[in-house]
Amino acid sequence: MRTPEDTTSPVGAPRFPTARRAGCPFDPPPAFGTIRSDAPMSRMTYPYGQVGWLVTGYDQARAVLGDVRFSSLPEGKLSPVKVPGSELDLAALPPGMFVNMDAPEHTRYRRLLNSHFTVRRVRQMEEWVTGIVEGVLDDMEKAGSPVDLVERFAKPIPTLVTSELLGLPVEQRAGFQHDVSVLFSLSSSGEEMVESMTRLGGTLGALLAAKRAEPTDDLLGNLISDTDLTDDELLGITFVLLIAGLETTANMLALGAFALVEHPDQLAALLADESVVDDAVEELLRYLSVVQVGPVRVAAEDFEFEGHRIRKGEVVTVSLPAANRDPGRFPDPDRLDFGRGDSGHIAFGRGPHQCMGHHLARLELRIGYLSLFRRFPGLRPAVPAGDVPTREMMVTYGVQRLDVVW
Repeated sequence: MRTPEDTTSPVGAPRFPTARRAGCPFDPPPAFGTIRSDAPMSRMTYPYGQVGWLVTGYDQARAVLGDVRFSSLPEGKLSPVKVPGSELDLAALPPGMFVNMDAPEHTRYRRLLNSHFTVRRVRQMEEWVTGIVEGVLDDMEKAGSPVDLVERFAKPIPTLVTSELLGLPVEQRAGFQHDVSVLFSLSSSGEEMVESMTRLGGTLGALLAAKRAEPTDDLLGNLISDTDLTDDELLGITFVLLIAGLETTANMLALGAFALVEHPDQLAALLADESVVDDAVEELLRYLSVVQVGPVRVAAEDFEFEGHRIRKGEVVTVSLPAANRDPGRFPDPDRLDFGRGDSGHIAFGRGPHQCMGHHLARLELRIGYLSLFRRFPGLRPAVPAGDVPTREMMVTYGVQRLDVVW
C-alpha cells in the first residue's frame, strides 16, 4: 500500500482553471484534463496564496462529496477563484442557510423540506409545469423571431415555477432574478453583493411576515403553519430555495437548447423518439455540468484519503465539470451521446448535500426541451455559435444571451 503523501508545502501548485478553449462553448477548461491525468486529487493554490486541494477525478469527487469528514460549515471556506471586492461573510448569513451546515442541523432542515420534492410530489406537478412552459412559449411566439432565448424562455420558466411554488408575488419576481444573478457573478463587487443580499433579505422578510399574519397555501405558508421555524430560519431556507431554483435550471435550459441545435444528430434523435428525453436530459446534465465553481469543503480533522494526508482546516474544491468528463468513467467523454444510458453523473452533487430539487429540475428540463422544439422545430441561433456570449465569470456557467430565429 502506498504511503500517504505529505504535501503540506507543495511547490508550484496550480490555480483553479477558468480559461475555456475558443470555439468550444460546451467544454470545461482543458487544463482540468491535464491536471486530472497527472493526479485526480492534487494540490491547488487558492486566490490569496493559501494551498488546498482540487478534485478532478470522478471516483474521488464522489468520495469527497459523500464523506462527512469534509465539512460544509462556512468556517475556513475559500473560493477557488478571486471575487473582486470583499466577499460575503458566510457565517453571518441567516441560520436557515442549510447548505452551509453539517449534520445534525443540516439533516433537520432537509427533513422539513424533503416531502415537498419527492418523486411522487414532482410527478403531480407535471401538468402544472407544462402549463407554465406552454404559456412562456405562447409569449415567445407572439413576440416573433428573433428573440433572446435566455430572457424569453430560460429565465421565465424556473422563475415562474419557483415563485409559484414558494408563493412569491408576481411583481417581485424580476427583482429576485436580478439579485440572484448578482450573487452568482464572479465580477460583482463586494458592495454589489451586499446590496443584493440586503435587498433580497428585506423583501423576503416582509413577505414572510405577511404570510405569518395571513397563512397561504404554498411551500412557505405550509412551513410557517406546520413548523416551529423562526423568522430567521425561514429567511435562510427561502434564500436557499430561491437561489437553487432559479440559477442552475435557467442556465441548463438555455445552454442545453444551444447544445441541441449545435448537435443536430442528437436533436433529430430526440424529436424522432421522444421516449429518449430522460436519457437526453441526463446526458446534457453530464456534458454541460453548469456549476463550474465548487462545491467547496473543509477538512474537519486530520485523516488519510485517496493516498494523501489531509490536514484539518484544509480546503477542498470539487470540479463537477471535470469529474463528469473523466474518461475513466465516461468513454469518449467530450462527445454528447443520448445513447450513453445511465451515466451516474454528479451534476447535482452527491451525498447529504445533493441538490434537493433535482427531481423538479429534471421535470422542468424534460418539459422545456421537448415543448420548445415541438413548437419551433426549425429553431436556430441568429448569430454564429462562436459569437454567442457565454458566462465564464459566473459561478454557474451558461450563455449570457442567445438570439434565435425559427
